[in-house]
Amino acid sequence: MKNYSKIVHFLFLVVVQIVFAGTDGTIRGRITDVDQSPLPGAQVYIPELEQGAIADFDGNYIILNVAVGSYDVSVNMMGYRKETRKNVKVMMDQTVWLNFRLPVAAVEGEEVEVIGERPLVEKGTTSKKITIDKEAVEALPIRDMSELYSLQSGVVQVVGQQQGAIKDHEERGLQEIHVRGGRSGEIAYMIDGMYIRNPIYGGIGTGTRLNLFAIKEFDWQPGGFNAEYGDAQSAVSNMHTNSGKKKFSYGFKYSTSLVGASLGNEYDELRGYNDYNLGFGGQFPGFLNKLYYWISGQHTTYENYRIYKFDDNVYVDDPEDPFNGDNRDRLVQPWDTEAGWRGFGDEKTWDVFGKLTYKFSNRLRFNASYWQVAAHRKGFNQRYLYWDDGQNELFRDTYRYSGEMNHSLTSNTFYTLRVSQFVQKQFQGVRWKDSDNDGYPDWFEWRYSAGPNREMSDHNNPFVVPYTISENADTLFYTKRDDRSGWFYGSIPGLYNWESAEEFTDKNGNGVWDEGESWVEKSGSQYTDGQWDGPELVQELYNRDGDYWLEPEMYQSYEPFADYRHIDLQYDQDPWSEENRFGSTGPRYSGVSDNGEPRDPTNPFYYMPTWDGYAWEEGSVFGGHDRFYATSNAVTNEIRLDVTSQITDRWKLRTGVDYKFHQLDFYEVKEPWEGEAAFSQTFAEFWIDSGPDGLLPTDADYEDADFGENNGVWDSGEEYRDSNGNGKWDNFREPTEFSAYIQNTFEVPWMVINAGVRIDAVNYNTEIWADTLGEFTPGIPWYFDDVNEDGNWDSGEEASTQVEQSFGANPPVIFEQSKWFYKISPRLGFSHVITDRATFTFNYGLYYQTPIYQNVFLQTNRLEDPAELFEEGEGLIGNATMNASRTQSYSAAFNIQVGRHWAYTVGAWVKDNDQWATSKFYRSGVYSYRVFSNGDYGSAKGIDLTLERRGKFVNSLIQYTYSIAKGNSEYDWASVEGLYVDAPSQEFLMPYDRPHDLTMSLYTYLPFGINVGLTGMYQSGYPYTPMIYNGDTPQADVKNRNTKRSPSTQMVNMSLSKGFKFKDFKVSMGLSIYNLMDMKNAFYVYPLTGKPDDPGTYYTQWVGLPDAKHDKSGSYYDRPWVNASPREINFNIRVDFR
Repeated sequence: MKNYSKIVHFLFLVVVQIVFAGTDGTIRGRITDVDQSPLPGAQVYIPELEQGAIADFDGNYIILNVAVGSYDVSVNMMGYRKETRKNVKVMMDQTVWLNFRLPVAAVEGEEVEVIGERPLVEKGTTSKKITIDKEAVEALPIRDMSELYSLQSGVVQVVGQQQGAIKDHEERGLQEIHVRGGRSGEIAYMIDGMYIRNPIYGGIGTGTRLNLFAIKEFDWQPGGFNAEYGDAQSAVSNMHTNSGKKKFSYGFKYSTSLVGASLGNEYDELRGYNDYNLGFGGQFPGFLNKLYYWISGQHTTYENYRIYKFDDNVYVDDPEDPFNGDNRDRLVQPWDTEAGWRGFGDEKTWDVFGKLTYKFSNRLRFNASYWQVAAHRKGFNQRYLYWDDGQNELFRDTYRYSGEMNHSLTSNTFYTLRVSQFVQKQFQGVRWKDSDNDGYPDWFEWRYSAGPNREMSDHNNPFVVPYTISENADTLFYTKRDDRSGWFYGSIPGLYNWESAEEFTDKNGNGVWDEGESWVEKSGSQYTDGQWDGPELVQELYNRDGDYWLEPEMYQSYEPFADYRHIDLQYDQDPWSEENRFGSTGPRYSGVSDNGEPRDPTNPFYYMPTWDGYAWEEGSVFGGHDRFYATSNAVTNEIRLDVTSQITDRWKLRTGVDYKFHQLDFYEVKEPWEGEAAFSQTFAEFWIDSGPDGLLPTDADYEDADFGENNGVWDSGEEYRDSNGNGKWDNFREPTEFSAYIQNTFEVPWMVINAGVRIDAVNYNTEIWADTLGEFTPGIPWYFDDVNEDGNWDSGEEASTQVEQSFGANPPVIFEQSKWFYKISPRLGFSHVITDRATFTFNYGLYYQTPIYQNVFLQTNRLEDPAELFEEGEGLIGNATMNASRTQSYSAAFNIQVGRHWAYTVGAWVKDNDQWATSKFYRSGVYSYRVFSNGDYGSAKGIDLTLERRGKFVNSLIQYTYSIAKGNSEYDWASVEGLYVDAPSQEFLMPYDRPHDLTMSLYTYLPFGINVGLTGMYQSGYPYTPMIYNGDTPQADVKNRNTKRSPSTQMVNMSLSKGFKFKDFKVSMGLSIYNLMDMKNAFYVYPLTGKPDDPGTYYTQWVGLPDAKHDKSGSYYDRPWVNASPREINFNIRVDFR
C-alpha cells in the first residue's frame, strides 16, 4: 500500500501516460424498411470514432462505449438507401435511441442526410440532469466555467461578506456552493469522470479553473445520481474535455474591460480585466496518424480584485483652514482622502490543458492529459482600506496527470482503466518588505526599538535602525539578530538555528559574531576548525513573484498600528517627542463640551484621542501583518477500473472499483505573533527536536547542543511517533479510500430501471486515543504507568483517565491504530414511459461523503502530550473515528415534450441529512475542550419546474426551484466559533436557504447575423436573525432565529456578437454585459433595520467627535462592499479556424 505511488507511475508507463477521454454513453435502436420489417445485417457506423454495429435478426443494434460528444451516425444496407443522422448528441451515462426506416434505393449509392435532434425528454433519464455543450458556452455571457453553477436553480453561492458564510473560506480561495439545501462541499466535482475536490478543505476554488477552450460539455446532476458516483451528497458536476480531431482547428479569444473604460465606466477602468483564450488541436501526420492532440490555455488578470464606490465625505488638506475646522465638521479621518471608486487587491490566473489520444484500433484507445493551474490573489479586507502591505496574498497551484485505457473486449463488453495524480498546493502569506532599504526588514524594525522608551524602530527612515543602550548609558548596541526566527542582519532571508552556532564573545552586543571576537570551537562534520561556524540555515524563505515571503516567526501584530495608534508611533520616532508635552505619543484632542462643541476650536487634532482617553476605534490598520499564515500540499493518487457489459438486450451491467491514496501536508498558524501561544496545526508527525544525538539537556549524557537541535525540523536520529505505521517520520498524513459499485440498467420500451449499490471505505492511517480494552476514545486520553518503559501499554500496567501521581510526570497515553470503516449506499431510479414524449421518473438514494481531512487530523500530532494540547491548542482536536456524512433523498418528476421544440418538467424532492460534522464538548481533569465528531443534522424539500426550448434559431432553458432548507448548525466549524450550550439543538432556517430561485439562459440570432446570449437569475434574500430592543440596547432575537430575510437578488447578463467568415476562418467581435440593468444587490443587511445602508439610529448615534458617547467617524458606515458588483462591460474578439 505504501508503494502506491510507484504503482501509479508504473501504470503511467504501461499505459503510455494515458488519460481518459471522458465518460461514455450508448447508441441503440432498430433498423427496418418502410413497411417496418426488420433489416438484419444492416451496418451502423460512427465514422469519427470508427465504431459500429450490425443489426441482429430483429433489426436491433447497440453500440456501447461511445465517448460523450456529437457525431454523424450512418446506416447502410445493400439495396437500400444509405441514411446519415448528423450531429447525434451522446451524453454521459445515457442511451440515445436511433431508429431507422430505410426505403429501397432508386439509384445505387443514393444517400440522404438527416439533421439529428436529441429528444427533449430522455427516456433513460431517471432524475434531473442538465447538459451544456460548448456551443452554449460560446454563446452565453460566461467568463469561466465556475459561472455555470449559478445558472442552475437550487444552487446557492454564498460570498464572504454574507451572514452565515464559512469563516476564512473566501480568504482560502474556496467557493461556498450549496445545492438543494445541503452544506457546502457536498458536490462531486469531476473532470472526465475523475475527482478534483480538495481533500483538506473540501470543494473547489481559484486553483481548479479549467479553461473554456478545454471544455466539450458540462454535465450537472443535482441529486439522483447512480451508484457509479460517490463521495457526494448533493450533486455531481462533470466537465468533459476536448480532443483533437482529424482536421486541424484552432481558436483564439481576447476579452477586455478597456471598451467599457473608454465609454466612461470608471468601474471598468479600475477593474482592468484582460482575458486570453487559446486552443488548437488535430491529427499528427504520416506514420503518427493514429495520434491526436489538443492544447488550450487561458490567462486572466484583474488589476483590482474588488472595486467599490465610496461617498464624497473625505478629508481635504486645506492650507487656508489651519485649524482643520471643515474636516472636523465632516467627522472624517485624515487618511480617508479618496472619494468615489477605489480598487483593492488584484487577481491573476492562468491554466493550460493538453491531451494526447492514441487510437490503436476501434476497440482499443489510449489518452494522456496534463492540466496545470496557477492562481494568485490579493483579496479585499476592510481592515486594509488604507494600507495593505501587511495583507495576506493567496497562491493556489494545481497539477494533474491523468490517463485512461479503453478496451472493448467484445461488441457487448468493454472496460476502462484510469489513473491520475492530482496535486493541489496552497500558500497564504505576507511579503518581505524593507521600505527604507536599510537592510533591516519592516518586521524586524517593528519588533525591535531604536533606543529606550520607544515601541519600535522607524521602517521608513534608513537612518533610524534598532539599537539598545547599556545600563550606565555610555554604550550603544545595534540589534542585528532576531531571537524568534534566528534571522540576522546581512543573511539570506530565512529561519536560522543558533543552537548549532559556535559560542562567541559578543563584545559589541549586536547578537552576531564580528571580526576580532573570540569563539569556542565545536567538533563535528558540520564544523570547520579555525573559523567561526554560524547558525544553521534551517529554511530559506519561500521566494515567488519577485519577493520573499515571511514565515510565522516573523509576523507582527497589526493591533499596535490600528487607527490613530500609527500616528503615535510616528511621533514615537522623533527624539524631540520625549521632551515635548505629548510625551512619546502623538498629539491629543482637547475634547468636546457638554453640548458637543469643541472645547478648543484651534486644536486641529480632532481625529486623535482626547486627554481623557476617548477615541475613534474603527479597526483600520497601517502596519503589522495579517492574522494567519497557511501552507498545504495535497497529493491524491487514484486508480479506477470500470467494466460495462450488455448482458442481454434489456440488461446492462456496470461495475467498478476506485482506490485513492492521499499524501496531505498542512501547516497553519493563527495570530503568529503570539509565539508558542499562537494556535497552530500541522499534519506532520510528532517528534522530539533533540538533534541527531537524541539527547536533551535533561539527559545525564548531554554535553552540548548538536547540529540540528531545536531547529524546528525533524533530523535523522530524533525520536518520533510513527502515527501512520510506515516505519519513518513524515510531514504528511496518508489516508486511504476505497470504493466499489454495481449499477444495473434494465431497459424495455415502457420503462427504464437503474438499480445499484455502492460501498465506500476509508482508513485514516493514524493513531487514536484508546482505552485498556482497545476501544477508541477520541475524546478522552487514557494515561498509564509505563512500568517496563517500552512506550506501550501492557496488560497489568495501571491505567486511568486521570493522571495519577504514581504515573510520574508526563505519563504516556494509550493509542490504537485506526481501522477501515465503510458505508453501503443503495440507489434506485426508474423512468416510466407514458408516451413517446412523456415520462414519470422516481429516484431514491442513500449518499455518503468522507469528512474533510482538516477536521480529522486537526492537532492530532499533539495527542502524545494531552496537557500541552489542551493548554496550547485552543481546546480543539480532530477525530480519526469520524464517519461519513449521510443524505437520504427522494425525488419524483413528470417530464413532457410539447411539439417539436418545447418540453417542461414538474418535480419534487425531499432530503434528510444527518451525521454532518460538528464538534462535541469534553472534559478531562481540569481541562475542557472540543473534539470533531458527527452529530449535526438538517432537512430540505423543494419543487422544481423546468421549461426548455430547443430549435434552430432559439434555444432557452428556464429553471425554477422553490425550497426550504433547515438544520441545527450552519457549517462544521460553527459549533467551534459559537458559544457552547448544554441543551438539545433544534432546526432553523439555514443562512443559505433561498425559497425562490429562478434562472434563465437563452441564445438566439437577430437580423444582420448578430448572435445574442442572455442569462438571468432571481433569488430570494438570505435569512437573518433580527435585533430587538432589550431596554435601550438592541440584541439578537434568539427566539426567532433567521426569521427575517434580506432583499432578493436579481441579475441579467447579455452577450452580443457578430461573425465574419473568410473561407475556413471565422472572426467574431462582440460585447458581454454583466448586470445589464445595473441592479444594486445587497450581500449584507444590518439586522436592526434590514437595510444594507442604514444600521439604525442606535448605531449612528455613536458617530461624532470622540467622547463618552461617540467613537465612530462620519465615514465609518460608508460600506459599499455590502453590495454586489455594478454593470460590467467586456469587449471580445474571437478567431476560429475549423
